[in-house]
Amino acid sequence: MTRSRLPLRPLALLALGATFATLSACSSTPAAPQITPVNATIKLGRVTEKAFLSRVDVASPGAGYGATGVGVGGFAGGGGGGGGVGLSVDLTRLFSRPAPPQQVDLYRYKVRASDGTVAQIDAPAAQGLEPGTCVRLIYPDGQAQPQMAPSNEC
Repeated sequence: MTRSRLPLRPLALLALGATFATLSACSSTPAAPQITPVNATIKLGRVTEKAFLSRVDVASPGAGYGATGVGVGGFAGGGGGGGGVGLSVDLTRLFSRPAPPQQVDLYRYKVRASDGTVAQIDAPAAQGLEPGTCVRLIYPDGQAQPQMAPSNEC
């Protein structure tokens, strides 16, 4: 008596298709809501200028430490003697290149708010923040220097 078995290819293709369908559904979800402080003044405006200020190195976590150790073993006497000295070195630092430092571009954005005021914000480069883009100016607790976030409310 022979048993009929389904080949594994159709099942693997079915699983792969289900995975892609799930991933595509996740990517089409709406963006998370923007959270602002409770005691803040919010103004809407548009970016009028964007000027490059500088490039800053950002420290990467875990960089700059290696391990080297030296140890001395015990000494035993009575009929025969022995001793030992040990050395421990972290070889991964010898064979792997350190990662180049990450760099962030800083820009000065000029924003004209809907009430006519002009604000200058020094901030890291953000995708989509070009002249003409609608933004929210957030003044937490009455501070003079605002924070900026992209917005679609203009």
